[in-house]
Amino acid sequence: MPAPLRYMFLPLLIGLLIFAATCLIGPGSVPEMPKGVSWDKLAHFLLFFLLSAASLYDYNKLHKGSPHTGRWIFWGFILPVAYGGMIELLQHFIFTSRSAEWGDWIADLSGSVTALMLVIICRRKRNKPINPLSLYDTKSPGSVDP
Repeated sequence: MPAPLRYMFLPLLIGLLIFAATCLIGPGSVPEMPKGVSWDKLAHFLLFFLLSAASLYDYNKLHKGSPHTGRWIFWGFILPVAYGGMIELLQHFIFTSRSAEWGDWIADLSGSVTALMLVIICRRKRNKPINPLSLYDTKSPGSVDP
């Protein structure tokens, strides 16, 4: 499989799963969940977290660990958030058995933001040089180098 397709496979698969879950499956097909938690919003958050995390990770791998930052953020954050908005519009105008809600899109946005922040933190920690710790100080405080 060519490299770009290999790195696009997982995000595309997750995107198709999101489309099927949010547009094709009717609300009556979703099992009843325990009360107290907004399962719908949690599902939106988790699915878009996965989509953004997979997109960010795979785009980073495609560019051997040094992607152009603007394009990386576009593919891993902006595109998934726009996709979430498009799904809400599709639910409102085409798949009318589903309801379009601002709260769903905000959950999508929150999942993508969380993935972006975690990936940025992990990249910074990974790229930070590690200074080895030593139990023995090789120099005494008052010593002079020869």
